[in-house]
Amino acid sequence: MIPRWESAARLVAEHRDVLDARPGEEDDAPAALVTRAWAPFLSSLDDTQLEALEIGGHDAAWPDGAPSSLAALALRARELCAIAPLSLEPGLLGPARRQEKPRKRAQIDAFARLVLPLAKGATRVVDVGSGHGHLTREIAERLSLPVVGLERDTALATRARALTAVAAASPSFAVTDVLRDGLPLEAGDCVIGLHACGELGDAMVESAVRSRASIALVGCCLQKRRALSRRPLCPAPSGEASLDAALDLPRDLLGLSNLTARDDGVEATRAENLAGRERRLALHRLLSGDGSAPLRLGAEIEGLNRRAAQADLASLVRRAFVLRGRPAPSAEAIEHAASWARAHHARQRRLSLPRAMLARVLEVMVLFDRARYLEERGFDVAFGTLFPAAVSARNLALVATRPA
Repeated sequence: MIPRWESAARLVAEHRDVLDARPGEEDDAPAALVTRAWAPFLSSLDDTQLEALEIGGHDAAWPDGAPSSLAALALRARELCAIAPLSLEPGLLGPARRQEKPRKRAQIDAFARLVLPLAKGATRVVDVGSGHGHLTREIAERLSLPVVGLERDTALATRARALTAVAAASPSFAVTDVLRDGLPLEAGDCVIGLHACGELGDAMVESAVRSRASIALVGCCLQKRRALSRRPLCPAPSGEASLDAALDLPRDLLGLSNLTARDDGVEATRAENLAGRERRLALHRLLSGDGSAPLRLGAEIEGLNRRAAQADLASLVRRAFVLRGRPAPSAEAIEHAASWARAHHARQRRLSLPRAMLARVLEVMVLFDRARYLEERGFDVAFGTLFPAAVSARNLALVATRPA
């Protein structure tokens, strides 16, 4: 596992300046792209080429004329992210249950078939972040073991109990904040998490090691954590402090791994997501227009649900300005910001392609880091893709059996 983690870590470290080079409101290309002589090529891409590269991500074929170092980065990213599917117990996908969407049903079915062999030797299954309890009930129906779902949201846990009252299996649900209160596991436990967000995935891995519990998880939303950044669970090789420093990744970079430019496997279409990002740029322009302290890109949406950017620009602007206690700008100012955002967004999309290509690499590196942490402590580890990206783009699964 160390060689695979190290390959990912070095690729990230060597291109940390590219990851940090988020195009801003200024017209100049980020220095990381200029020094590599990538900026002119990226700016010259036509709309068809841009769309193909955005949708293809690390798998995309770059057009002729791409700088050799950019083509080499694409090749390394493609090789690193080529992760084989995990083998699953055979089974037929059943119909969606009450309040369970078809894509969610497919994810739960695949994860359950992954967990079953792991959980057969356990004395209890602990589902962390159980939500409505769809997965918790699925596991309880398939195994004659105690199954408990842990959820920090009281309303979700209450709903899970209500849905369980009419289900064939009867798992229990407890309200707890695992990151605040800890995750008490026992040696015979099997701890599971489908889309264990950010810091929660790391906490599950560390708790499994402390208790010698088996674990299965699919991570997501790596940026969701209390700390401002994530450091690897496993340090770099001795004497490589610079590598350790490069892998101390802030939340905004970790958030790259949760973006996708595809239509399938996400809540909104590609067109809707692109339009939402353009509106956010316009909003940022308006919020920054009074000459006050510079506003960090991304901060324009703080205090609002991220889906707020799917509304029309005037509504988004009104909500953001009311939230800050500021008078809303005029219709003319909003239209001027929208016009600027259309042109700037087109340029920004092109200059962001190298960062976007590294997004999956960040997710893979965290997967390898967690796998290495478990492996070095005696666990038998397997990882791979669990379902197609069309079901969910967050599809990297990690399974580890406790040491004998």
